[in-house]
Amino acid sequence: MIVTLAGHVDHGKTSLVNALTGVNTDRLAEEQARSLTIDLGFAYIDNGNIGFVDVPGHQKFIHNMVAGVAADQFALLVIAADDGPMPQSKEHLEILSLVGVKRGLVVMTKCDRVPPERLDVCEQEIQNLVSSSFLEGANVYRTTIEQPNSFKALLEALRAVETSERTDSADEPFRLAIDRSFIVKGSGVVVTGTAHSGAIANGTELFHFPSGERVRVRGLRIQNQETEIAQRGDRSAINISGLDLESIGRGDWLTSVPPRQHREITVELSVLNDFPRSIKQWTPVHIYHATSHTTGHVALHTGSRMAPGSSRLVDLICDDPLPVCHSDHLVIRDHGLDTTLGGGRVVFAQEEITQRRRTPVRLAALAAYNQPDPSQCCNALLSNQAFTIRDFRDLWQLTEGQTQKILSQHAAMELAGFAIGKSALGEYAKNIVDRITKHLDANPSSRGLKVDAFKDIPKPLLDQVLSALVQANRLRVLNGVYGLPSHQAALPEALQSLWSRAEKSLDDIQPPSSGDLAKAWQQPQPEVQKALKELAKRGYLVQIADHRFYTPEVLNQVARRVAELAQTGSFTVREFRDRTGIGRNVAIDILEYFDSRGFTRREENHRKLLRDHL
Repeated sequence: MIVTLAGHVDHGKTSLVNALTGVNTDRLAEEQARSLTIDLGFAYIDNGNIGFVDVPGHQKFIHNMVAGVAADQFALLVIAADDGPMPQSKEHLEILSLVGVKRGLVVMTKCDRVPPERLDVCEQEIQNLVSSSFLEGANVYRTTIEQPNSFKALLEALRAVETSERTDSADEPFRLAIDRSFIVKGSGVVVTGTAHSGAIANGTELFHFPSGERVRVRGLRIQNQETEIAQRGDRSAINISGLDLESIGRGDWLTSVPPRQHREITVELSVLNDFPRSIKQWTPVHIYHATSHTTGHVALHTGSRMAPGSSRLVDLICDDPLPVCHSDHLVIRDHGLDTTLGGGRVVFAQEEITQRRRTPVRLAALAAYNQPDPSQCCNALLSNQAFTIRDFRDLWQLTEGQTQKILSQHAAMELAGFAIGKSALGEYAKNIVDRITKHLDANPSSRGLKVDAFKDIPKPLLDQVLSALVQANRLRVLNGVYGLPSHQAALPEALQSLWSRAEKSLDDIQPPSSGDLAKAWQQPQPEVQKALKELAKRGYLVQIADHRFYTPEVLNQVARRVAELAQTGSFTVREFRDRTGIGRNVAIDILEYFDSRGFTRREENHRKLLRDHL
């Protein structure tokens, strides 16, 4: 069990750890000279079963205090009897709550310095402070370093809690937040920190954040004892190979899966009741995630302000990425006031920064991710949209097997790395057809819409849906424009006359060139070429080469023959020519056009079919 001490500066936290363990955790020369804790200190008792983290109490070192706290830890709020609760007593209690600590005790120190009646007054002040917090109703232990026996009851209480601490987290990916790194002679690089999830053993391969480099575990210690396994909640020291000391620092992480570089983090932000002002759009903030720290801004989803004491979903736009997971707790401090603003529970995170964060589709996805467990989240997502399976798995810290089980439970379809429900897939298809229909009704001379018109639909999924609609003959695609099979763009009178002649002349598997048409019609070739290009723009023809045009129907017939030819593997120009009866030069023009559309691909003298429709 790891116990974090918190409290105002000079309230006796370091002396308390010394009395409980016999260790002076002020290891730095500056700390000893100033009698002031600046950085984290560590000590252990009972063969490492109980470890203590001594954090700085001074307001200047609050960032170091945050680095020493993890949600699984047990808290000791330390308050001196002569001072009573002070500003950092309150701020440390708030930070413990914001990080997610749920268990703890209160220790009143320096009890020998005040008369008995003051002890009762101080205890009442403490009860008022912890009211409505996770320490409400917690025992208050009165201690003094002048009376060693005064710590006996506190030790007994800690040992009683420790016996019920261990939880199994073997199915979670391993994550450790690094707070120190150093060289041990004969062993090499050692990093220390608290394991936030999962378990590892000697010989395990891990990933380093932020570099993404692989490292190997060469040795393990937990709570200052050698071990073969470290798991969630353990205060761990890991001997690693694969990185030099200069590449590692506080705020880095070791993870069992490749770490994600999240720049935009959606949190359920709770602003403290006594924060002195409203949170505005783009408020600059400090963001603390375990031992990691970055600056950033608050982006509101609704309105322009957020009042003290309120709670809602917001985005944190980070200047440097953080490797967060769902339900991680962040501490947010105001950039200008240098005071704690509030805290946020992670709901969603992504590597790219969203440009349109208030769209209904995105807000619905965030509401789905704001669920207590991944199964409920999956069900909510599948009801109205697709989602990236990898993002879902990594954010919820699931194994591949756990992810597949959840998707199977909710009958999710998997397409190009996305999960989607049948109803949502039908809605995507209906939405696409409806938008094209509406566009063509308003613009009769248009051929349809390009893919860019559907940017709100994930690209890999969009390709799959459009392909299915084309195969089902609900859409027609020409030169990257998707339209309705029954629609023909309206033509001016002059073009309509030429089209009446061209439609008959070009209804052939090897139609005449524009030059041949000009001779047959006794018209200047440049005028005929210009008119044919205009017909191609409107979807009546497809230009496959400089002077070669096909009707869409005939070109699709040729594409079907190519698909039949490719059923036995790749094919040559000669095989295509022999199958279709098309002359060699025209056959080359057709196949090069098919290559340009991504229908086929040339590999030396052969071609390979890439998809089943043009």
